[in-house]
Amino acid sequence: MSEDNFDLSDTVVENPSAKEETTSDRPSAQSYIFLSDSVGSLTPTARCILDELKDWHKRLEKHGSKEKHASYLLTVDKLPEALGKYTNLGTQGRTENSIYHALRQILDIDHRGQNRAAYAYPYLIRNGSKIASKIALVAPQNENKTDTQPYRQACFRFSQDLIKVLLDNRAKKGRNWDEENPGSLLLQKNKEGNTWLYPKLGSLEAEISSLVRKGFGNLPYIPMPDFLQDFTEFAREQNLALPILADYHIVIDELNILPDGSFKRLPEVVNQILAHMNGLEHFTKDQLTKLAKDAKYESFLATFSDYLSKPKFSSLESKMNPEEEVKKFLSIIENFPYPMEKGNRSLSVKETIELSVKILKRLSEEKGSVLTRKDDNIYGTVKNAVIAKIPEHTKNHNTLLRIDFEEEVAKAGITSEEKANEYIKRLKDDVFSDHSYYEEKLPDGRSVYYVVDHGYMAAVIHKLAFEGRTNPEFKKQLSYAKIINHKLLNPKHPELNNKLKPELIAKLNADVKNMEVEELEKERSNEIRSRFNVVPGILTFVVSTLIFITGAYYLRSAMPIFFGVPFSVVLGFMAAIYFREKSTEEIREDIKNSGKFSGIGDWGKPTYQSSSSSSYEEEAETNKKDEKLSNIYKAADNFVFPKRFNKITDKVLDPKSLRSRIYENLDNIKRNNMTLGKEKDNDKVASTVEYAVLQSVSTIVIPDDVAIRDLPNTILINRNDMKSALFRGQLADHYREEMNKKKFDKKLVKYYTYLINTIEMEYYKYLPKKRV
Repeated sequence: MSEDNFDLSDTVVENPSAKEETTSDRPSAQSYIFLSDSVGSLTPTARCILDELKDWHKRLEKHGSKEKHASYLLTVDKLPEALGKYTNLGTQGRTENSIYHALRQILDIDHRGQNRAAYAYPYLIRNGSKIASKIALVAPQNENKTDTQPYRQACFRFSQDLIKVLLDNRAKKGRNWDEENPGSLLLQKNKEGNTWLYPKLGSLEAEISSLVRKGFGNLPYIPMPDFLQDFTEFAREQNLALPILADYHIVIDELNILPDGSFKRLPEVVNQILAHMNGLEHFTKDQLTKLAKDAKYESFLATFSDYLSKPKFSSLESKMNPEEEVKKFLSIIENFPYPMEKGNRSLSVKETIELSVKILKRLSEEKGSVLTRKDDNIYGTVKNAVIAKIPEHTKNHNTLLRIDFEEEVAKAGITSEEKANEYIKRLKDDVFSDHSYYEEKLPDGRSVYYVVDHGYMAAVIHKLAFEGRTNPEFKKQLSYAKIINHKLLNPKHPELNNKLKPELIAKLNADVKNMEVEELEKERSNEIRSRFNVVPGILTFVVSTLIFITGAYYLRSAMPIFFGVPFSVVLGFMAAIYFREKSTEEIREDIKNSGKFSGIGDWGKPTYQSSSSSSYEEEAETNKKDEKLSNIYKAADNFVFPKRFNKITDKVLDPKSLRSRIYENLDNIKRNNMTLGKEKDNDKVASTVEYAVLQSVSTIVIPDDVAIRDLPNTILINRNDMKSALFRGQLADHYREEMNKKKFDKKLVKYYTYLINTIEMEYYKYLPKKRV
């Protein structure tokens, strides 16, 4: 049996009469075996087996081995070969039937092991990629009695690792339940050849018995109660099995849960309930109906028939919540008045049903614990996903990872608010124990956390310092990263930058310092420009000075130069002030007085005032409006269509993503355009930017007969990108890849074919006339 594909239920349980023997004729668990006082009553085969066992033990002692080890013991599969040397046995004494009856004698199966002369206990071994069992035999040696406990413990200790493997694989894989008739596992032919219900065939004990049975080879199975007891105790200690009855356990399986919290595979306890419900239905439909008809219980027959006619468990959700159906079913069959009849058929049916009902009720009680395990399992999944994402994100993106712990737990489907709060706290503790973070308070009182793998801290600060020059989100992250880095430096954390090479850390830190110096110089330069525009000032000074020099030349006098140079300095200074970057109020006044871009209407389109101006004035005002739109577009272009991108589709937008990208970068756009910089109404600013962008990009509208509901029907591409053959080729290749993935969907193929043809062949139609 493969350990990787373990399902003990693959082996069909032998004749159920053998199963009856396991529950009623088990030998008692005695610690000692004794030398037989009635050797004469044993069969020749039994005497030879005892003699062989004694010789086996003596050979071990002769070799000086006092350790009790499973591999040193004689096993059942070696008996035919070992008995070959006993010539007095004859052929008949060495047959499988003779060996089987001899084992029953020396193990005293018929008298529950009270006078047994030998002890049998299985152990597990690897057989290639499979796991097999062997049945070890022990007999009394020199003394009158021999303690079996050391041998029992040695065999089980030898098997423990493989038992753990079997249980782990069983927990992961689940059992091969028949979805249509899960109860078929519990229904088998009895001695009379009739289909009968054996409820305990669903137990872990029955599964293990199937594996142990193979150790007997072609011999009939002899129950191994000691091993089953040790096995289930070990499984409970390892938290791998759940007791339903004293001799009925089920595997505690690993819950297979989807991201939305639903079950991908039904839990073991639910499958058990469904199997026992189904098996009991089939059994009662057959047996109770016969009894009811014989006794003429018309009322019961009508009620039972009505129940069976109604569909049950039609959906996964109904299967996950079978308790109500169980109650309905049990309320019908538990009150059945069993008639007294000859042959005890009625009593056998009653005992079987009562055992099944007892198991079914216990399974229903334990089903509630699945939800608790589900939440614990979900937490483990969430924790592993979040913790694994932090170093991966830090390494690949070199930025802080924003985590909302409430959001992470909420979307995982935790069923209890109390549990959710507990898991939020646990998740924070687990994350913060390994990674560094900064807490940001939101206006609504909640907190989000920016988390980083501090092993890459220098690379993170370098990336944020570079990107923060144009991206306000990264600029904000940079300030948080510096705070985190400062905490890690005082005192220095042993894992700080430990995932980067020392020479790389030095280079990154030097680059960051250079960028900080450049940024400081840029700020100073901007401050100067906000007060003076040096270029117009110098030009004015030079032109004015040249005029005075020319005047001095023609007048042949130094007076124009004497008075002109100071005058030129003053004039240049005034020009530098006049042509400086204007304040918001001045810009707003300019816009108001321009009469053309007086406000922001719907979708950011400028509103126009009626006028009887001449065509020259209209053209001048149109040019002025175009110039304003041009400036707005230039301010937004680098943020809406970024120069740096991870994939080619980052440069392709639709109206919805355009608006989203504008709002994401609105502060930065306003900072780059003084016309919009001081406007308080962000919606108006965004509408104006959107209008300016729409006037300046290539807009591909997908025809209605080609458009697909879930895909954009309008594509927006930067005009310069559309002109680039390299860009068009990359984008067309991307759409071809998408089309190949969906090549069996005719609508998608048509959609992508249209885009590919447009981009490669008809792109020139979508190049707008130059407006900006």
